[in-house]
Amino acid sequence: MPTLLFEIGTEELPSWYVRQGEVALAELMRERLSAAGLAHGAIETFATPRRLTVIVQDLSERSARREEVRRGPAASAAFDPNGAPTKAAIGFARACGVDPAQLSVEETEKGSYVFARREAGGEAAAELLPEVLAKVVTDLPAPRKMRWGAFELCFVRPLAWLVALLDDTVVPFTLAGLEAGRATRGHRFLSPDWVELAHARDYPEALAAANVVARRSERLERVIEAACAAAASESLQLARDPGLEDEVTDLVEFPTGVLGRFDPDFLELPEAVLSTVMIHHQRFFPTRDEAGDLAPSFVAVSNNRVHDLSVVRSGYEQVLRGRLEDARFFWDADRRETLAQHAWALAGIAFHKELGSMADKVARVAQATRRLAELLGASKEEAAALKQALPLFRADLATQMVYELPELEGTMGSAFARAEGLPEAVAVALEDGVLPRGPGGALPSTRVGALLAVADRLDTVVGFFAIGRKPSGSADPFGVRRASLGALRTLASQGWRVPLSKVVEAVAESFTTPSVSAETVAEVQRYLWDRVAGLLAEEGLQPKVVRAAGQGSRSVIGAGRRAHLLQALLQLPGFGDLLTLHKRAANLAKQAQAHVKVRPALFRDPVEAPLHDALPSARRGVERLMASARKQLPPWDLGRGPGVTLCDLDAPVAEVVRLKVLLDDFFEGVLVMVDDIEVRTNRLALLSEVAEALSDLGALAHLEAAPEPGRPSQARPG
Repeated sequence: MPTLLFEIGTEELPSWYVRQGEVALAELMRERLSAAGLAHGAIETFATPRRLTVIVQDLSERSARREEVRRGPAASAAFDPNGAPTKAAIGFARACGVDPAQLSVEETEKGSYVFARREAGGEAAAELLPEVLAKVVTDLPAPRKMRWGAFELCFVRPLAWLVALLDDTVVPFTLAGLEAGRATRGHRFLSPDWVELAHARDYPEALAAANVVARRSERLERVIEAACAAAASESLQLARDPGLEDEVTDLVEFPTGVLGRFDPDFLELPEAVLSTVMIHHQRFFPTRDEAGDLAPSFVAVSNNRVHDLSVVRSGYEQVLRGRLEDARFFWDADRRETLAQHAWALAGIAFHKELGSMADKVARVAQATRRLAELLGASKEEAAALKQALPLFRADLATQMVYELPELEGTMGSAFARAEGLPEAVAVALEDGVLPRGPGGALPSTRVGALLAVADRLDTVVGFFAIGRKPSGSADPFGVRRASLGALRTLASQGWRVPLSKVVEAVAESFTTPSVSAETVAEVQRYLWDRVAGLLAEEGLQPKVVRAAGQGSRSVIGAGRRAHLLQALLQLPGFGDLLTLHKRAANLAKQAQAHVKVRPALFRDPVEAPLHDALPSARRGVERLMASARKQLPPWDLGRGPGVTLCDLDAPVAEVVRLKVLLDDFFEGVLVMVDDIEVRTNRLALLSEVAEALSDLGALAHLEAAPEPGRPSQARPG
């Protein structure tokens, strides 16, 4: 069976799209070949900054045969009284490509209709592929596309060439003024000539000979090897950065490591400044010496191989020197003022026109943080660190360094604090307060920093909800979702058992303009619990478990622990049956009178007393289960799973599940809604205590399993 090669040659693709485009091309090709009825074997992809390629093994030579059935007009309209086809039937047959004599009449729910049946498929792959491949190019998804020349086609970057080979035969089609052929391009500098491909199978070897490492995984390995080798040439260690390694991989086709140096005097700058300039602005890898300290050297990965590397090295060093000179200028200029003086400038930086300046936001955050510290019982040391950190929080936003390098927000506040001789706890808190910086980013490492981070992010959430700018669909221009997730992840990672409602209220109380209504506070709480449910779902928990845990919890960490505990309990024998009976008890208990105690003297049936006597044991079992969950599930990064399986639950579960038999007997032999008001009230109170005994596990009504087929309900009508 033939092999299909399809390559889309382009001008340099943005690095963020190379891997994304490779995955999208494979998925789209698989979908379109299936739609065309062309079976195939394995699909292999290649991606570099100048090309996206797919090789399809064992492609069918012809599409699959199939029967097409189309319904036409009603039989009464398709044939005249003599049985001859009418114009309606003739037109329908023509549209279907069949003779009117081949039409059949079949009965349907709506009456007799005319049907046309014909064999379809069986077309040669060579006839179908031109249209399929052209549509793959035009339909390849991308966040942003562009037009060029006079062509209507949109693509990420202008197309430069197209290769389409079915074994050794060109699949001819034209797109954007380009004719698909058998000629690809080698490396832009090392092999700039056209490369003729004799067969689709020759592609990887032909590109390798033309100095192109086409497989992305292989190129990533080559990038790491080249960079590490360059650092090792001077007995240095490469400062690995997975994000930079991925980006560089998608910037080059033939990686070559180049070791460069910079003036050791620049090491006086904070390490974070040097690393940010090298990694984020120049795509250079920092290096470290044997002691683990940052060395005055870097590794660049070039997309060229030259005989005299000193020319390339000199260019890299010159560009980096200019960046570092700028950074040193900003560092020296910013240190002429203290962080407290920089904080005054926050009044001139807008946060949002309806929510005031950054100074206004920081003032609200300070007020909310103090309230949260009281709720959590901060120690004297933590209170002292907060007192010093609050007036300086986000003051680095007013510095020239952060204006030029916004990635360093918080990091520079910490560096300036150390330079001023402030306590280390204050310096750490100023950086922790801006964490996490994005999805999956590092979380605050200290309680003081976590307090700042939670208050700051929830100030954003509450503020934008208060002015009616909450997220809608996929639109979230103010980053409310990101702020919510950051706050919730921080709350869980710190293990704070303070109710989420209290946290939101503490933040809402810091607002004066705009004022935050009780309805807004409630709406924010619902929104945050939805985000908690989403994070727990990412850990593989069932939706019904997440709902039950969320409605039965007050704190974020409590919801996480309950969810994992309930997931474990659902796997144990007997617990599912108990849930069914518990729901029956809870539904009847809704009719119980508040604050009515169970009176054993009013028990009339022999099963009532054993059920009542078993409740203390069931409560102890629930307490032991919750304690076990707290012990085995220490605080974790919500959404990334606790990484443990709950164990040693059998003994406490046995105390809880013992209620199943007693409840079963109760519903089988006891009529709750009797005429005797005192007995009825007492039995409802008993069921209310049954429901309450398990309530700490969560809103168990969400967990009721569907009854097995053919199995009668165990609940007797009241």
